[in-house]
Amino acid sequence: MENMAVQCPKCGKIHHLKSRSDMVVCDCWRICPICGAEMTPYTPDTAPKTYALDGLRELQVLVACTRHSPPFYGLQKPVEVRWDA
Repeated sequence: MENMAVQCPKCGKIHHLKSRSDMVVCDCWRICPICGAEMTPYTPDTAPKTYALDGLRELQVLVACTRHSPPFYGLQKPVEVRWDA
């Protein structure tokens, strides 16, 4: 069976899947859009309840690039790339 080329809907990067049921997670959510370097996981410096929004305690920032001033905080979540029939 030949590989199928699929495109990430966020960045346009091409991934190759072996079958229609396969899935890959694109790494574009971890790349800084300013400098192109890989960002590091973001660890908040205060308790999670500080970041609560409407009773939800979900932290929106997942990764950060500290190579800039001010730092860039990534809000994009991982993107699943699948075969669309």
